[in-house]
Amino acid sequence: MLKPFFRKYGWKYLPGAILLIVCAWLGTRSPKLLGEAIDLIGGGDWAVFWHKVMLMVLVGAGIFVTRNAWRFFIIGNSREMEIVLRDQLYDHIQKLPVSFFSRTRTGDLMAYAINDVNAVRMTFGPGFAQLLNGVSSMVFSVSAMAAGVHPRLTFLSLLPVPLAVLAIVVISRQVRIRFRRVQELFAALSGHVQENIMGMRVLKAFAQEKAQKEAFEKECDTMRAANVSLNDASALLSPVIELIFGASFVIGMVYGGSLVLNHTISLGDYVAFNSYLVMIKGPVVSLGRIMNLFQRGLASYKRLDSVMSEPEIDAFERTPDNVPVSGRITARHLTFKYPDAPRPAVSDISFDLPEGGVLGIVGATGSGKSTILHLLVKTCKAQRGQLFVDGRDVCDIPAVSLRNAIGYVPQDGFLFDTSIEENIRFFSGCSDETLREAVRASGLERDLDSLPDGLETLCGERGNHLSGGQRQRTALARALARQPRILLLDDTLSAVDTRTEAFILGQLREQFRGRTAIIISHRLSAVQNADEILCLDDGRVAERGTHEALLALNGIYARFWNEQQKEAEKA
Repeated sequence: MLKPFFRKYGWKYLPGAILLIVCAWLGTRSPKLLGEAIDLIGGGDWAVFWHKVMLMVLVGAGIFVTRNAWRFFIIGNSREMEIVLRDQLYDHIQKLPVSFFSRTRTGDLMAYAINDVNAVRMTFGPGFAQLLNGVSSMVFSVSAMAAGVHPRLTFLSLLPVPLAVLAIVVISRQVRIRFRRVQELFAALSGHVQENIMGMRVLKAFAQEKAQKEAFEKECDTMRAANVSLNDASALLSPVIELIFGASFVIGMVYGGSLVLNHTISLGDYVAFNSYLVMIKGPVVSLGRIMNLFQRGLASYKRLDSVMSEPEIDAFERTPDNVPVSGRITARHLTFKYPDAPRPAVSDISFDLPEGGVLGIVGATGSGKSTILHLLVKTCKAQRGQLFVDGRDVCDIPAVSLRNAIGYVPQDGFLFDTSIEENIRFFSGCSDETLREAVRASGLERDLDSLPDGLETLCGERGNHLSGGQRQRTALARALARQPRILLLDDTLSAVDTRTEAFILGQLREQFRGRTAIIISHRLSAVQNADEILCLDDGRVAERGTHEALLALNGIYARFWNEQQKEAEKA
């Protein structure tokens, strides 16, 4: 997952690491210079004293320059990682099959893209920098304490430090476990909010505001308890480290003070030693934060990796040999079963739809009608040797080539939160003349006068500013504006009245000329002029033929037709 990033940007960590080590080394020069300056105060050699002061100023300037430089390389590079990871995640999500989104909540995907990516960035940015800085500072400080002050004093004062490291390791393990729980709850809470907002009309219609509010409060309480538990574990680090380093300072004060009184070390050396001890404390305290960052980053990386490991359905990228599509569609014993489904959604379906032909597919809900279209647009993966376009197996046709040739109107007719015109132009960037023709053919032109801003009317989120029929006709216009070779309509006219349906079907007959079309509909009037009609029952072809031939069979199709005719007469 991170290989592409390190191949392109990994080199930046090397100069960043070198500059950080130099910065840490400069930081350990100040205590020694301070101790030497203190010793010179009593001696009266003011020229040397001011020389030491100037060196301290130069060291400070060096720290300022090198710190900004390593932050540019390391912290800046971690921001590049954030961009690369989010791009990878977004690109990968677009290539995943529909089944993945059926079993994954939107809140989980939002948590992956925001919280988890940020946690990984923190690990490879501030986490890496703090770790390298801590190790470097401790090595330089301990070396200076042992070689420049007093080895035995150094050894005794640092005896408690391994206990601090052990405490950090134990506590950090708890932090990792509790952080994973917080991330899972955040995803669930985000999903709950998103679901309630999207379903607000249903929620209000069933007067469930209070019940949903109570459920939300319960999830918030669980989230708060998990965060408190996480903070409790994190909060243990600071007092434990303070207590252990308190013991180190006591040893340094008692034993170091006796060495000063015995003139074994100077007062300046004692001051420098305590300054080094404070410098060591910083990295050890940082070790707690570093362990937290790395534990969180590891947990988030595993979550991201689980998504990135999901198998892609097809290569989405444009290929140099973009395959032209004419429109002949052939199915040979087409069978498909969704993952974890007890039985196939479609079984042993065969048809040969010539270029420019129209195929109607009807049947009861759940009979497998939409599955055929999903397999055609490759949002579900067909088995090799079962579905062909222009005589070529769809498994061998790049998805982008196939989808560029298809105008697909799904059942939900999803619209984006922008104007009607921009929704229609979204996929095609069509001309004004093509736009007007698509609006007319879809029957949407009739509604423009009643809309507040005509084609500039905002659709709202998922098109909720429009009626169900207006949403469907806008989605139909969007497909027609592409002027596709293949037109796939999945129950596109279910939300319009019969008079509007008749008008649109008349317009579509003109649109179908020269184009291959598959029409799925519960209303049989939408498919009665098709060249062939498949009547599905439990995923299999129960009847097939033209409208007249199927009526003559007096079977399932004829029964549906008679029932719908009676309902139309009553209306």
